[in-house]
Amino acid sequence: MNDNVKTALVTGASQGVGREISLILAGKGWDVIVVARSVDKLAALKKDILQDFPDRKVYECPCDLASSDGPEKIMDFCTQNSLTVDLLINNAGCGLFGESVELGDSVIPMLNLNVTALTRMCALFGKAMKERGLGSILNIGSIAGNQPSSYFASYAATKSYVFNYSLALRHELGQYGVNVTLVQPGYIRTAFDNQCGITSEKYKKFSYNNGMTARAVAKCAVKSVLAKRSYVRAGIRNKLIAFFCGMLPRNFLAWVMANSVRNMTKDSKPQVADTSKSN
Repeated sequence: MNDNVKTALVTGASQGVGREISLILAGKGWDVIVVARSVDKLAALKKDILQDFPDRKVYECPCDLASSDGPEKIMDFCTQNSLTVDLLINNAGCGLFGESVELGDSVIPMLNLNVTALTRMCALFGKAMKERGLGSILNIGSIAGNQPSSYFASYAATKSYVFNYSLALRHELGQYGVNVTLVQPGYIRTAFDNQCGITSEKYKKFSYNNGMTARAVAKCAVKSVLAKRSYVRAGIRNKLIAFFCGMLPRNFLAWVMANSVRNMTKDSKPQVADTSKSN
């Protein structure tokens, strides 16, 4: 084994940004541990990576990260295979669209995945990195975490948690030689809208027209964490949105967001998403 080759662990690797991050890292000479629930999609990703980069090692770790012992199963997988994770990428996540009081308890699996699982992964792998005095963590957030987002209220709140948690963790672990980077994408041209339960064609058209490709977000994310940036908003448009939204009073911003979404989704009724389709 080449001791100079580093290993990255990517959650939510079966599709979208996670898949693209895995491919980009392999192209940069990293071995990758790919984590997702779909065995078939992980196998397809491994095949694609090895086809382009046959000298790389790809480790498939099928796991439901949101389960009560998901993070521990992933750590056990790494231990059993004698794998040291040099770069942890917490990309797995899902969203739910709709009125909060109607969504009710259906948001709990999302909270478990977006908040609890991410926190536990950072604790488990961050502790190992701290003990080695080396390592890096990349958390994928969202610009939705910068403002109150009606009809995405719980999702946006989870990403606000990821934002603040990541910045705090960066300064806890930095003294031990461990880097933490947060990347905040905006709209991405993936299956996210459909998986969230959005049925409005007007909204989905707006999302697509204003979205970045998964590849572009992945490139930004990899570049940012390798440069050890603290947090980065992916794309010029998202940087501008975050800047101007930050200048508005929070309550007024919440009113604007609520009315914008209501007007954009008049052509359909929100429905509860099937969270089993998330990474």
